[in-house]
Amino acid sequence: MSLTQPDRLNVTFYDAASPDVALGGLVRNGSITEANFLDRTVLVVELEEGEKGGPLRVQARQSNHIISRTDVPLQAGAYNISYDGMYYIPLV
Repeated sequence: MSLTQPDRLNVTFYDAASPDVALGGLVRNGSITEANFLDRTVLVVELEEGEKGGPLRVQARQSNHIISRTDVPLQAGAYNISYDGMYYIPLV
């Protein structure tokens, strides 16, 4: 699904360090859990030499809810994604 059709996406995710930078999105059909979302969220990261990165963090923008590996259904909305030492390689 193309990010050029944002009106069709009901889950979007952004770079927490650059909140205006959309990283992707999906149409949530009710079957995606928080654990599914985390397991399928693939980010390309590069850590500086000797730096130990922290855990991947996905947080809802409005509620500040932090996504965890649970069977709770993923809610529609916008999420910020962060990771210490994160570096994105655009795939588009």
